[in-house]
Amino acid sequence: MPSPSTPTTRYLWVVRHGKAASDAPWGGGDRERPLTARGRRDAAALGRRMAGEHPPFGLDGVLLPDLAICSAAVRTRQTAELILAQLGRRVPLDAYRSLYEVETDAVLSHLREIDEGVTSTLLVGHNPTVYRLVWELTTGEAAGTGEAAGPSTGHARLEAHGFPTCSVAVLALRIGAWEDVAHGCATLAGLFGPPY
Repeated sequence: MPSPSTPTTRYLWVVRHGKAASDAPWGGGDRERPLTARGRRDAAALGRRMAGEHPPFGLDGVLLPDLAICSAAVRTRQTAELILAQLGRRVPLDAYRSLYEVETDAVLSHLREIDEGVTSTLLVGHNPTVYRLVWELTTGEAAGTGEAAGPSTGHARLEAHGFPTCSVAVLALRIGAWEDVAHGCATLAGLFGPPY
């Protein structure tokens, strides 16, 4: 049971990397594909909007990230770095090769390892994984109440919006500790895409 000082809500900012080049320079593989000019602009604009609105995106109670994690692919690392550069404070960034071309269970394993002192995390990854992750974490949500009752409001929003490049889903996780992250623990607080 969480102590009175332990937060009972954690926040997860799930971002699909920005628009990437179709080929990597110098004949590199898919992991080396960099962001295009549009991808760099969108990522920087997302970071500026996150930092420039209080509360961010008008979402009451939602906190900016204390930590960022991403796939070690060039395009995800660049996206995370451009977002974080706009926040006006230092946020640690951890890049993992094991977050490239993975199923959602692998992402959940990483999330469950986050230090308890972290209240809000930025995750930058790839589709279809990020889309599926948001879908699975919000399974059972109803009208933002966190109660299971019919089709998920978050799912309807996700289906209507999709998850284009540089989109962000802001999730409120009803957990006291990151180790408790599981399917159905989240409410979709907001879903946004470029232009920012």
